[in-house]
Amino acid sequence: MDPSAPLRTGIGIGSTSTPLAPRLRGEWREGVQRLIILPRRSWKVIAIAIGLLALQDGREVFNVVGKTDWFDRLTMLVLVALGLFWLVAAVGEFFGTEIVSVGRGELLISRGIGRLRRTFRYPVGQIAELVSADASVDEHGKKHLHHIFLKPKTGAVRFEFGDNTVHFADSLDESEGEQIVRWLKPRLPASALAPLPLDYGGAANFRP
Repeated sequence: MDPSAPLRTGIGIGSTSTPLAPRLRGEWREGVQRLIILPRRSWKVIAIAIGLLALQDGREVFNVVGKTDWFDRLTMLVLVALGLFWLVAAVGEFFGTEIVSVGRGELLISRGIGRLRRTFRYPVGQIAELVSADASVDEHGKKHLHHIFLKPKTGAVRFEFGDNTVHFADSLDESEGEQIVRWLKPRLPASALAPLPLDYGGAANFRP
């Protein structure tokens, strides 16, 4: 197999291949197979970004009660910061990706736009109870702002890492999350998918 050729047809599992979901794509990069999670657009995020950009002069918003110059400058800085934050969030809805890979004993989850990314590293020996989840009803998840540079608090895949529950793939549904779990299974030690001992708070995520 040509390592530079993208894996678009399916996720190999043993001797079989499972077709990729529409928002999943496999590829080889520098000898490492990676799974790329494409965005699902949140129109709420995009609408907020457009609304902030439509404020041509933030000063006028706060002139109703007549503020001092320093307050005007402060509100302008806040508006600019909020505008940039939401602009990046909106761009991430179109061009942001989440990349999952396993290498050198670590599970790597990278979130960002192009080369501008945040990478979270998790030693595979400290991972347990890796499962797919329905983010909309997940009792262990929390509502959060969808932003490509923020660590999600809920998602289609979750696992236990130390005292924390880690979520990712927040743009996917549970069936797509199950594909990720199946893709990761042969790349992780068996302990990563096994429940923790009950003495350590285990079985919170585990489903047979």
